[in-house]
Amino acid sequence: MKKSFVKALMLSAMVAVAGTPAAFAQEKPQGQQTLVSMGSVSDKGKPIPVDPPKSGETNSAPAPRAPAPPLTAMWVYAVGSTNCGWEYTAGLTTTTCDHGGPELRTAVLEIGYGASRVAWMNSGLVPSGSMYASTPVCVTGGYYTWPCTAGQTVVGFLNEYNLDGNQSGLFKYQNTSSNSPFNTMSVQINIL
Repeated sequence: MKKSFVKALMLSAMVAVAGTPAAFAQEKPQGQQTLVSMGSVSDKGKPIPVDPPKSGETNSAPAPRAPAPPLTAMWVYAVGSTNCGWEYTAGLTTTTCDHGGPELRTAVLEIGYGASRVAWMNSGLVPSGSMYASTPVCVTGGYYTWPCTAGQTVVGFLNEYNLDGNQSGLFKYQNTSSNSPFNTMSVQINIL
């Protein structure tokens, strides 16, 4: 009886210690970025309509094993900062908000598949590790949407960049199609 009591007491002590948050604390892996207040633009969204087909075109279903579509469209979808939050900028050449603070982020929406992403901020090359998210984009109800659900066809990507340390300036982004016609597209925005 005494052994059962001691065993039960030890078991309850182990459960009590294991239930504390410190027992489950894990160190953040080196090189992994943590977003404190901005969050991801993927968590929110402002829909961009898909252009309706032109006269004589049809919207056919993709064929199995068809090649990935080349790049066809690109926007700086949003610019985010500690001072302004996320500002949706698709189609704009300059932000309207005066961005600033410790965090500055951009989100580029590209339609098609590219293989050579390059970004610049104030003429300086942005390190490839600054892209902290790339979310597949699909078409739902005539709008580009993300995240995609099971069974949807991925038509592009929303690429998010960490530009912390910059307060303003010119952000440029370029990518080249991963297949024929291997076209290169670029977009830029002046961040106030």
